[in-house]
Amino acid sequence: MAGASHQRRILNRRARRLERAARHLLTAYQRTYTDDTVWEVEADELHLDYVIALEALLISPHDNRGGIANNIRSRASALFLTPERQKTVGDIVQRAYAARSAYVHGDVIKNQTEQEKLEELRTLRLLTRQIILRWLVLTPSDTDDLAPLLDAAVQGTGREEHIERPLRAFFTTTPPSSQLADITAT
Repeated sequence: MAGASHQRRILNRRARRLERAARHLLTAYQRTYTDDTVWEVEADELHLDYVIALEALLISPHDNRGGIANNIRSRASALFLTPERQKTVGDIVQRAYAARSAYVHGDVIKNQTEQEKLEELRTLRLLTRQIILRWLVLTPSDTDDLAPLLDAAVQGTGREEHIERPLRAFFTTTPPSSQLADITAT
């Protein structure tokens, strides 16, 4: 691939997207001083960092600017294998995007106790890590954009070939330290 200029452009774009996601995830991690503790004034900023990380990977350069929240939610959900986990992921991403929007537009995230906000941030942090890993596993070497494959999977096309089989193979070959909710031993 080193000799092909088209391939080089794809690799550079994919690297920039991953770098942007990793930078925001790292920034959020650096501002989280224990697994479930952040300074209260930092909590809303952390939501923003996690959502930017998700956007960097899941929003396509070919998307129109309408429906970004729905695209992030549906594509993040498509990265998981069971309908239960897909719904849970969709709900988490929807709440995170709503919190991000409230913060960006100058509002305060309401109706959450401090403990609920911390639990939500921890859940979002762990989910963002999982999405980055799954994005790395699934993004084909000949494209910088996983979004079309995720959109097709949401529509029921190519899901087994492009999502389920590669994820099962990866997690079977390289099992995580704890069993993932949507990956079962086969």
